[in-house]
Amino acid sequence: MAGASSRTLARLFTAETRLGFGRWREHLRMQEAMSLLAERGPVESVARRVGYASAGAFIAAFRRTVGPTPGQFFR
Repeated sequence: MAGASSRTLARLFTAETRLGFGRWREHLRMQEAMSLLAERGPVESVARRVGYASAGAFIAAFRRTVGPTPGQFFR
């Protein structure tokens, strides 16, 4: 235990990273996904490896975080 409330830790995390934990985690997932996609990994497989239940959910998160779809990004 750190001796701090979860709210205090969340505020400190946001102050340090300038992102909420959920957004930070999504960015981290996308960094890993980009590495896997750069190795020509299939989108469905990459989606599962970075924690998404479907390729569609992964593609939506990728677009929300990165901008283009994975296919557009790697053209």
